[in-house]
Amino acid sequence: MTGAITVLAAIGGNPKFLWYMTRATGIIAIVLLAMVVILGMVTATKAAPKGFAKFLVPDLHRRLSITAAAFLGVHIITALLDSFVHIGLVASIVPFVATYRPVWVGFGAIAFDLLLIVIATSVVRHRFSQGPWKKIHYLSWLVVTFALFHAIGTGSDARVGLVEVIYIVLVAVVALAAIFRTATDAQLRKLAKIGGSAVIVAVPVLALGWSLKGPLRTGWASASSSFSLLPKVTTTTAATSGSSAGGPLSNGFVWPVNGGVRGTVSIANGSSGTSTVTLSGDVSGTADVVTVRLVGQVQQGSLVLQGSSVAIGTASAPNTYTGAVAQAGGSTLVLSLHGAQGSVTGALAVSINGTTFSGVLQAPAALGSQSASQ
Repeated sequence: MTGAITVLAAIGGNPKFLWYMTRATGIIAIVLLAMVVILGMVTATKAAPKGFAKFLVPDLHRRLSITAAAFLGVHIITALLDSFVHIGLVASIVPFVATYRPVWVGFGAIAFDLLLIVIATSVVRHRFSQGPWKKIHYLSWLVVTFALFHAIGTGSDARVGLVEVIYIVLVAVVALAAIFRTATDAQLRKLAKIGGSAVIVAVPVLALGWSLKGPLRTGWASASSSFSLLPKVTTTTAATSGSSAGGPLSNGFVWPVNGGVRGTVSIANGSSGTSTVTLSGDVSGTADVVTVRLVGQVQQGSLVLQGSSVAIGTASAPNTYTGAVAQAGGSTLVLSLHGAQGSVTGALAVSINGTTFSGVLQAPAALGSQSASQ
C-alpha cells in the first residue's frame, strides 16, 4: 500500500500528469464507446456468435457502458482541472464556447450531451415504448462520430502511430457495423437502406481526406486553436464587469492596475514538442506582480498557444486575480481575470528581448481598437 501511494505521489507531482491523463482516458473512452455501440447492434440484431448465452452480450454491453462513462468522466474532470488549457465547466457542456480549440472541444461537448440523453433515457427506459426509445438510442452512433472528430481535431495525438491505428480500426469496424445494422433493419425501406449505407461509407472517406489535409499535417495546431502569437495586430472589443474602485486592497495589492511592467522570460521545452513560456514581472510604482504562462508549439518562429494561465497580485498573495489569455494578437495579450472585484478583462502589451520583457499592463481594460505597437 505504501509503495502504491509513493508511485501515485510521484506521478501526481508531474506538472503534465493531468494532460497525459486527459489524453489517455479520452482514447480509452472512445474505444469503449465504440465497443458499446457495436455490442448494442449485436444485441438488437441478435447477431451474437453461436454458443454465447443470450444474457452475455446485453450484460457485457451494460458493463462496458458503465466503464466507458467512468473513463469519460475522468477525461472531462482532468481536462477541467488542467491549469494550462482552461476549458471550463460550461464549455464541457455548451458547444463552441471554449477558448481552447473551440470547434473541436465543441464536438466533444456535443458527444457528451448526446451521451447524457442516451444514458438518461436508458435509466428510465420503462417509461418509453420500444419505438421511441430505439430512435433515441440511435444517437449513440452520433456520440462515437462526434467523439472521433473531437479526438482527431484537437490534434494532440493524431500523428502518433499507435493512435492512428486505433482510430482507423475503430472507424472501419464501426462503419461495417453501421452498414450491417442498416441492412438488417426490417423497418427501413430498400431505398433508405441504400441511402443510409452510402452515407455511412461517405463519412469515413471524407474524414480520411480531411485528416490528411488537416490533423495529420504539420501546423494543424495553429489552425485548430483560437490562439496564436503571430506577428500581426488583432483588434477586439471586450466588456468589463465588476467594480473598478481604486486603491490598495488589504494585502497591499493596488487596483486597478495600470502601469509599466518589467520582468524576466523563461522557456521550458517539453518532451511532447510543446514549449512553456513564463513571463514574470513587476508593475512599476506598486507592489503588484504579474505572471503569465503560455504553453504551445513553436512554428516558424512564433508560439502557437494551446493553453495559458495568468496570475496578478503581490509577492505575498500572487493569486489575487487569476485567469487565462482570452486572445492573443501580435504582442498584445487579452486577459480574462477573476478575483476580488469580480470578473474583468485586462490587456498586456509586451516587448520581449531575450530573457527579459517590458510592456504595459491594464486591468480592468475596456478594449477597443488596440494597437500592438509595443
